[in-house]
Amino acid sequence: MTNDPSAHRTVPSSPDSEVLYDEHTASVDGTAVDGNIHVGYWDSAADDRSLNQATDRLTDLVAERLAATPGRHLLDVGCGTGRPALRIARATGARVSGISVSNPDIDLARSRADAAGLADRVDFRYADACALPFEAASFDGAWAIESMMHIPDRTTALTEIARTLRPGSPLVITDVLLRSPVAGDAAETVRRACRAFQSPSLPEPEELRTALDRAGLEVVEFHDIGDHVRRTYQAFADAFDAVAPSADDRHHEFFNSTGSLPRFGALPQVGYAFLVARRR
Repeated sequence: MTNDPSAHRTVPSSPDSEVLYDEHTASVDGTAVDGNIHVGYWDSAADDRSLNQATDRLTDLVAERLAATPGRHLLDVGCGTGRPALRIARATGARVSGISVSNPDIDLARSRADAAGLADRVDFRYADACALPFEAASFDGAWAIESMMHIPDRTTALTEIARTLRPGSPLVITDVLLRSPVAGDAAETVRRACRAFQSPSLPEPEELRTALDRAGLEVVEFHDIGDHVRRTYQAFADAFDAVAPSADDRHHEFFNSTGSLPRFGALPQVGYAFLVARRR
């Protein structure tokens, strides 16, 4: 692995993850990330991008690997509130179909598409990644930004995504990664993160490679860019300090700056996968 990919929401199969994102849609959409519910990418320690600019930068890196052109059809597996899908559609001229298991996210994403004048090229719908409502070979490319960590059966989800891709089409995955086993206090921090993220477990490198292979997807690139995204966790926590939790928000304490999110992000065992695979 290297640390340089240049050299949202998720679609979990867990009902708890649906609740998680329904709880946080309004909160996150009004913070410094402006609807981008994923990590940011900073080129170096001297990079002074804001969190919002850095999250857009990650989206742009994904778009580069998709190499889409006007008329192509792309799938966003875990569209969140729609910002990455709209940005990639605008940049590439491609059509985009996004899926999520959060109805509030879908409603907001559709409103964003209307406001951006892109509703004719970008659509959003409720769907589970493990049972996609699309015909085989429907798409010329797909991406999943921080979706895999929410899905218990990643092999099934990746097999479904591969089914909907035309042969040779790319799938770009970015996700939190557990680089190596954890123990003691670090293990407890990871357990708290999994509960807050509604993740059955954080993906590990070999697990992802095996699941991709079983799904009929060939890995073209696999980078650990954890050091480029690590600033995100503190920045998100700081942003959440300005957001009042809703009455039923079970996870606000984890996400704010006095909670566990910054400690989780600082763990050396926590990386971040940026990978490109192709449908065989």
